Amino acid sequence: MVQPQPESQADPQADPRRTSESPFPEDFLWGAATASHQVEGGNDGNDWWAWEQQPGRIRDGSVSGDGVGWWSGKAEEDLALAASLGQNAHRFSLEWSRIEPEPGVFDPKAIDRYREMLAAAREHGLTTCVTLNHFTLPRWVAKRGSWLGSGMGDLFSRYVAHTVAELDDGVDLWVTLNEPNVLAYTAYAGHLWPPGARSLRACFKAMRQMLKAHARGYHRARELTSKPVGLVLNMPLFEGHRPDHPHDRIACGFQDWAFNGLLVEALRDGRLRFPLQLIPRTLPELAGACDFVGLNYYGRFEVQFDLRAETPLGRHVQQPTTRTEQTDWGQTCPRGLTEQLVRIGERLGKPIYVTENGLFDNSDTQRPEFLVRHVRAVGEALRRGVDVRGYFHWSLTDNFEWAEGWSTHFGLIEVDRKSGERRPRHSAEVYARICRSNGAWCGDSA
Repeated sequence: MVQPQPESQADPQADPRRTSESPFPEDFLWGAATASHQVEGGNDGNDWWAWEQQPGRIRDGSVSGDGVGWWSGKAEEDLALAASLGQNAHRFSLEWSRIEPEPGVFDPKAIDRYREMLAAAREHGLTTCVTLNHFTLPRWVAKRGSWLGSGMGDLFSRYVAHTVAELDDGVDLWVTLNEPNVLAYTAYAGHLWPPGARSLRACFKAMRQMLKAHARGYHRARELTSKPVGLVLNMPLFEGHRPDHPHDRIACGFQDWAFNGLLVEALRDGRLRFPLQLIPRTLPELAGACDFVGLNYYGRFEVQFDLRAETPLGRHVQQPTTRTEQTDWGQTCPRGLTEQLVRIGERLGKPIYVTENGLFDNSDTQRPEFLVRHVRAVGEALRRGVDVRGYFHWSLTDNFEWAEGWSTHFGLIEVDRKSGERRPRHSAEVYARICRSNGAWCGDSA
């Protein structure tokens, strides 16, 4: 395993640039994020649970198991701990397979449990951002072809309608889908996530289906709620390895377009362009179908032209980088967060929340400075006129990190897998200072 490399040896607690001034508005949201399957435990009705049971699917050989106990009552304790650390918001996700375990059959007990979680967040003063679908699908949906199956827009819209109608009182911000681009490439172009289709054709079909489902879900939700409804995109920064080399520029430009630009432009005008659609077409219902955009940002990819690479037209050669043997989150680059916030602001003109930003750092030696530098990057975007309204760190606790299992720790709070004991890391205290000072503790320049 290659551990992420330090950006510098500076101690954030001793940073001379911190000041009482802050670019962040008084109602700015400071929180962390979790996802249902990664923390709840016992989600045996979805495609990921079935996938985990197959030998070799999870890098460290683990399974999600009982998660970190959120379904059995630990959610309330962790939300209280988040509030005690100065956070004023939390980003949840809901498990479709719990709420609708069979086609058209909804489980009132699952709704009641989510009501309890949302009520606990409110009790502790946490604004709630709730994602309706964070990657996992009910097994009965997977049997119909997952995001390649027919009628997904209808199925998702039905689930959205029931869930929003039942839970809206406890929700402040709704999100339809998390990272359709990541899911399309990892699960449909790739083989690391279910269904592991290994097909670019399947990748772009799944992405089209998700955009259509988002549009259906967005408009159905807006019929039922006055709360803002958005979509979350993952947008790394792509840059050429040799900035003046035409082949590197082409490879970099294509990867940025195919991963980032396609979706931003589709949200702007409803146009599905190549390679998302071989013959471009417009979905009028998709144009402007978001009240806000969630941005998930982890780092920078440096692209070198190479037709033999697994990634289209080029391989990623940035050093240092944050990666394991099979997953690369990119090189830590706060500047890229500012650039992508500005890009979304200019292209879409919508409010933005940083819905995920974090670092795999098992030793917690680099996460403190990572937090400080990336919050400064958000502040720089605010100074440049971007309407950023919140920042959610990924993640609140250690969790089941998909194909990596339990071996990659992103949590502000360490969780002992045997005892369940929670231990806030040093980075949790650093983030608490940021939250309590409304970002002023980070300093007045990026």
